[in-house]
Amino acid sequence: MKPGAKHMVNSEIIIERHDKQNADGRSLSSWLQGHACVATVIVLIASLLPRLFLTLSADPADLKFGDSGSYFRPAVSLLEKGKFLNKNQEPEVSRTPGYPVFLSALMVVTGKSVNNDEDLRTILVVQTIITSWSVVFLYLLARRIVPPIMAFTGALLAAFSPWGAVTAGFALTEGLYFLTLAMLFFVMYFVVEHTTKLYAILAGGAAIGLLTSAVVFVRPLWPLVPIVAIALFLLCGDKREKAWILVAVMLVCSASPLYLWKTRNLREAQFDGFSDVPGVNAYHYFAAGVKAQLQEARGDRWALHRAAHEEEREWSQGLSIQEVNDERWRRAIAVFRAAPILTGYCFVLNAGQYIIHPDPAILRPAGLNFRGDVWVLGGFLASLLIFAGLGLCGTPDRNRDGGVIQMKWLLAILGICLLLTLPSGITFGQGSRYRVALEFIVPLLAAIGLVRLIRSLRQN
Repeated sequence: MKPGAKHMVNSEIIIERHDKQNADGRSLSSWLQGHACVATVIVLIASLLPRLFLTLSADPADLKFGDSGSYFRPAVSLLEKGKFLNKNQEPEVSRTPGYPVFLSALMVVTGKSVNNDEDLRTILVVQTIITSWSVVFLYLLARRIVPPIMAFTGALLAAFSPWGAVTAGFALTEGLYFLTLAMLFFVMYFVVEHTTKLYAILAGGAAIGLLTSAVVFVRPLWPLVPIVAIALFLLCGDKREKAWILVAVMLVCSASPLYLWKTRNLREAQFDGFSDVPGVNAYHYFAAGVKAQLQEARGDRWALHRAAHEEEREWSQGLSIQEVNDERWRRAIAVFRAAPILTGYCFVLNAGQYIIHPDPAILRPAGLNFRGDVWVLGGFLASLLIFAGLGLCGTPDRNRDGGVIQMKWLLAILGICLLLTLPSGITFGQGSRYRVALEFIVPLLAAIGLVRLIRSLRQN
């Protein structure tokens, strides 16, 4: 065979192989598009299986943590007395009502109590089933902003992510926080992209506002309100009239419930604030961490954290809740002003730790820890972050990607999730708990990078 003819044959073989690979990709993409309900059920099952396994494998006592009691007491108090009270039978101002109200509803539905471990198992299993739908909402949104294969892959990565799966059954806010956040993003997309009539815009703005306040009630991060408002304004693009109406309605409907809660705190507890948790974190954790850095090798931030607790017991005698909160901030700010550069360094260090922490302790409740687990989890997390970087940095190409990628939505969600993660910089020692918001966007970006890489390797 002549060299020229041989080259033509090889070229034809390569073209045929590429055509077959493209056809395979198109067929899977077409199947996912044509069988949306089946694909959604697969995602739901994939989300339920690891979460239920991890919850059922754990002893109920191991699913409770130091903070769990502070959610249980107001939940029980709501049912028994119709009031939101703490362990001292005083108005609760540390915990916002989101998760306690959710627990109260589960206790009513199941007829169980959080005060009994076996009853608690039932409650947390139901919680796990409900919060598993967060991955379904992620998938429903992903199908609209990235090609079908990438959306499906991202949903599966989120479903089997150990950090998201484990926290669904914890007696903490993480599972409900992830669910409400996923619902918020989905409704934001639907309202921005698919509403044109005034009544629909008004209803959509109200829904976004109420969901935003729901997220803040679950975890007291009130800056989410202006963050969502800015995101909505930018996402509406040149539809300025729609943007202004949407943002105005959203702000009213999100700020009103939060203001009512703040008013309740002032009336019942004489505390002028939404929650005293920021002051606790600033004084007990952040200031203690900065002091430890100032002492260099002699600094033990956990020892200083405990010392702050002991000191507070002494100086808080006879002070009101408001006075205690003000004093915490005064002492914390004094530490920050004394070492502003070191304070910034500690903040970045803490926030960065939460983003990259492999956190093998999440496997402990289910008894799944093993030798080298930190390396396995660390490797998996590193892979996700690398693929997410590839997905974020690559230029969208409709032919290569198998469809349109709406980068404005990916960037908006990434920005919101990062901003929600940054406040974790004022605490330490919480493992992966405070990067829950990133469990929404990182798997989706990683899926984009992974699918692109696989297609590139198959073509070469």
